[in-house]
Amino acid sequence: MKSGFDCFSCPRVEELEERVEELEGKNQELKEKLALKDEKIKRLHKKLRKYRNPHTPSSKRRGSSKSKSSSSGQEKRGRKKGHEGTTRSKPEPEQTIVVEEEKCPECGAELGEPKGVESRIIEDIPEPEPVVAKEYKLGHYECSDCGEEVVASHPDCPEEGRFGKNVLVQATLLKYEERIPYRKVSDLFEWQYSLEVSPASVLDFVRRTSDWLQPEYEKVWENVRNSDILYIDETGMKVDGEQHWIWAFTTGEETLVALRKGRNKEVLKEVLGKDFDGTIVCDGWSSYATYVKNTSPKADLQRCWAHLLREAEDRADKIEEAEPISEKLHEIFENLTEFAGKDPPPDEREERREKAEKELEKLLDQGYEDERVEELIKKIKNGKEHWFTFVTEPGLEPTNNQAERALREHVVHRKIIGGLRSKKGMKIHETIMTLLTTWKQQDLDPYQEMIKAVKC
Repeated sequence: MKSGFDCFSCPRVEELEERVEELEGKNQELKEKLALKDEKIKRLHKKLRKYRNPHTPSSKRRGSSKSKSSSSGQEKRGRKKGHEGTTRSKPEPEQTIVVEEEKCPECGAELGEPKGVESRIIEDIPEPEPVVAKEYKLGHYECSDCGEEVVASHPDCPEEGRFGKNVLVQATLLKYEERIPYRKVSDLFEWQYSLEVSPASVLDFVRRTSDWLQPEYEKVWENVRNSDILYIDETGMKVDGEQHWIWAFTTGEETLVALRKGRNKEVLKEVLGKDFDGTIVCDGWSSYATYVKNTSPKADLQRCWAHLLREAEDRADKIEEAEPISEKLHEIFENLTEFAGKDPPPDEREERREKAEKELEKLLDQGYEDERVEELIKKIKNGKEHWFTFVTEPGLEPTNNQAERALREHVVHRKIIGGLRSKKGMKIHETIMTLLTTWKQQDLDPYQEMIKAVKC
């Protein structure tokens, strides 16, 4: 009698082993493909986070409702139906030119007096003009009383170099206001004025203008230090290949720009001093809270609600448990901004703040299962003391939009130039950008203000 094992022939066993080996090979192949897909998904998520994260404003998010509506063709471009158009007003002519014809161009007959006159006002720019070279003969004197050597000065004759102040100011505005590279400014000067200067010379023009503007820069710095309310933000900028940070300190009427290698409380100490007693509006970066804690007892902080609401929305989009948190935070914020907008008396402000703090405390004390929701709750708790400062302090905004707006021009410059090359470039950049931003905030003409500053 044969055993059960003997019932199976050797070829059958070999066939099964080959089948198992084949399936194992396919399984390994599928695992490798799956790993490649997982890696690709991670890369795509990483790219997506640049455009869809809690720190990205809704207006900048790709795939937002705003961009969808504009791209779907539902809304037509241009002015809306029923909107009254505007026409550019005609200027008063500075010169009148009478244009007449004596003979008919077809047959040569005399035309006589015109039967009517058509008036057309044409605006044009002057043709490129050559540079005007002026010679200044500066008298040198020796005082007969004290022996001091005195040199006569003229407001249009710079102490350094052979180019006038208008050349320097124009070069500076072309570089920083119009964002034109030094090489292009050099080309423009040659085409427009037949002035041949190298890109290195243009850089030196800007450096001299920056030196002249230093007293104005120092004034803005001092005013920022003494401000009651200050909006602060920072963004990265490479300097000679190394990571640095552009800091914007703005009061709404003045903005100080500071380029530093650090992004910590030491920068705040250097710029604002150890005794700053105003209120800082900022994002959730820990350096601000640490600085305020160690400065004057009067100093205070307002955390940015725009950042908080975006982060809550981001969590709610991904996690169902976070949806009621986002809704409640929006409700609290909307009620408080409406309340503060009515400019209530101090006692009502204090009462409303206490009520809002209790509402927030109740939201934070609930138990949450998802770790990512717990992270959001922890962030809110860490800034708990600084969410409602705007309720009791009149004139204080609950968001850091002012500082973010002050940084936008620097972001554009960063995209164009990539980064700065030296500490000299850092000093030029922060000085020029401080004054240009401040003058615009005060509705002043940058050219006129720069000329005035340079002539002082």
